[in-house]
Parts: sequence; structure tokens; C-alpha cells
Amino acid sequence: MSEIQMTSLTNALRDRKTAKVLADIDAPLPVASDNKETIDALLSEAGWAPFHHPSSSGHHKILTSPVPWRFYKFDADECRNLLAKLRETDPTSGKILNMLAAAEALLQVTWLPDLQDLESVADDQEFVGSLRNMEHIAAASAAVQSFLLLATQKGFRTYWSSGGVLRSDAVFARMGIPLQQILLGSIFLFPQDIGTSEIKPGKLRDKRGGTEDWSVWLKA
Repeated sequence: MSEIQMTSLTNALRDRKTAKVLADIDAPLPVASDNKETIDALLSEAGWAPFHHPSSSGHHKILTSPVPWRFYKFDADECRNLLAKLRETDPTSGKILNMLAAAEALLQVTWLPDLQDLESVADDQEFVGSLRNMEHIAAASAAVQSFLLLATQKGFRTYWSSGGVLRSDAVFARMGIPLQQILLGSIFLFPQDIGTSEIKPGKLRDKRGGTEDWSVWLKA
């Protein structure tokens, strides 16, 4: 890797930061442009994230890739439509509505747990805590981080949300997302021009410490 490439990558890593944009749900931000082609290009690159094991074949009925992640995409118009529907049907949606009022896109990112473990799942569990499932989550997270870096370089503000109401079975069913998949995150993409909308940064960005706080050289 050349010094220029290294500098570009370093800048992308440092520039990526949490930006929760909250617009007025009664006056959503105008849709700037159609970003589908741009987002698909970013996903094409992010899809080179590593994965150690193929996902269970039962997950391959519609989207057929063996990777243990899936990205379900909503453009700005569909974000506004989803805002309207949730506003009518789910009063507990909270700040998700404000983010949908500001978003240029929403990506529902799921990871695919091993289906052969389903009978072993306890009533209070979503999935079996196996090594394979842990590696599926890690692989899907790598794909998300790669996408966030690329989106940041492209000029989007980004927010990795745990999903809130967007992870419910009812919303999954409405979106056509199989209930056997588990939401890893709702990824919001926001424009740079947010008008008078409120923006909340991440609370932990400056609390991670230096490398000496979370890494150590060892001797065998």
C-alpha cells in the first residue's frame, strides 16, 4: 500500500463518526437526489468483507449468496413512506421517526444464524451462542464497517442504530424480511446539508483511550 493510499484509509477511519440527524417529522428534509446507484456501488465494495463460514442454505431462498449478512435497502422516498406508516401504527417509534424524516437512505442489515441450531434456542434467546454464530456476527459487522467508511468518504453522515421499533417482528413482516434473520443494525445515511435539523454525535467517541489502553504486546 502506498503512502497516499494509507493516508486516505487513515482519514476515512478517523472521519467516520456517529451522526444522528433528527428532522422535524412534520417537515421532513427534501429528497436531494436518487442515491440508489451510489449506494449499490458502495455495497459492492463493502461486500468484500471476510467471512469464515457459509450461512445455512435455508437462508438462500431469495437472496442466494452464502455470506452471513443481508442488506435491505430503502431510499429517501421509502424512508418518508415508512415514517408515515410507523407514525400511524406505532406510537413508540420515538426518534426513529425523526431519523426517517432526515435520511437519504436506510439499510436494514441482518446476520444469518445457523438454522440447524434453532431447536436448541431457549425461550429467552434469539440464537445459540456458538462459535459459528459468533463468526457470522463478526463477518456481518466487518461488512457494515466497510460500508460506513465508504459512505463517509462519499460525503454521507452515518448512524449505526440498534433499530428500536425497526427490529420488531411486525416491521420485519411488513418489510418482507425473514423472521429467522436477526437485525445487526439499522444504518441511516444522512446528507451533509441538514438545514435546521438537530444532530447528535456519538457519546463514546472520545472515551476509547489510546492503543495502550486496549492492546498489549505479549511473549510466548
